[in-house]
Amino acid sequence: MEIIRFEEVEKYYDTDKPVIRNLNLTIKQGEFVTLIGPSGCGKTTLLKLINGLIKADKGKIYVQNKEINQWDPIELRRNIGYVIQQIGLFPHLTVADNISYVLDIKNENKDSRLKKAEELISLVGLDESYLHRYPRELSGGQKQRIGVARALAADPEIILMDEPFGAVDEISRKTLQDELLRIFSELNKTIVFVTHDIEEAIKLGTKVILMNKGHIEQAGTKEEMIFEPRNSFVKDFFGTKNFMAYLNVVNIKKVCSMVYSKEEIEDVSKLPALNESAAIMEGIKCLFDYGLDSIAIKDDKNRIVGKFSLKNLKQGIETQRNPDFR
Repeated sequence: MEIIRFEEVEKYYDTDKPVIRNLNLTIKQGEFVTLIGPSGCGKTTLLKLINGLIKADKGKIYVQNKEINQWDPIELRRNIGYVIQQIGLFPHLTVADNISYVLDIKNENKDSRLKKAEELISLVGLDESYLHRYPRELSGGQKQRIGVARALAADPEIILMDEPFGAVDEISRKTLQDELLRIFSELNKTIVFVTHDIEEAIKLGTKVILMNKGHIEQAGTKEEMIFEPRNSFVKDFFGTKNFMAYLNVVNIKKVCSMVYSKEEIEDVSKLPALNESAAIMEGIKCLFDYGLDSIAIKDDKNRIVGKFSLKNLKQGIETQRNPDFR
């Protein structure tokens, strides 16, 4: 079911140069959409159009099957979570009050606000002791977690994120990405995520959208973007040179072959093993380290679930690109 729709939308900041050009886009409920493209291509403008911070000069935008001009602007923004790089926590409020700020505006009672803050602080991977701290006592990564918790407080169907992890160190960034994927799988929200980082776009997005000069060059799965570029711009941006990004972020489970029979499992159990959540690149490195043609893949309960080889990699990629591939 669609949750956001753009119909021939255009946005101008001056009369000569459109920031968004004749844009048509449908985002379905439960999708994790990553927006990527050169600086100035319109990614952040697209987010602002969704939550009504700016208005389109042409075309129509629908949010939850309601034309955006029919929404009360304040109500619309209260029902859409918004996370930005600068975070914007209120320095004079505790973490608990920052998280529940929207609930306070909605006049929910103190006990229910605190209960929600306790639920969300745990959801974003922090313990309840942080609720009594102030933003100045938090690291950059912790502030970003609180920003995500605040965006979730009103239980919105849509969460907009504008380069939220761009200002944190690499280790914190990868941890935050993993936490966000976990939250996405648990809550089934619709997320629209702006990033300038190709690896981040590939890792997070169920749908990846590449923008250029205010229009969409291509939208699709990570496999389609890398292996089936629609034109030279997409090929240069997502082509073979970024195959490494794909290998670094996609789980090996997606490209391994399953094993079912007792005999197969016994044979595979003799091989070195990786967890199914490991990246494909880890599997390739393991093959070369051991000088083997294949390795075992285990689940979190240490059970054999498959095996991985370079042949599996080729077949797995083809299957991701074309589910009817045999």
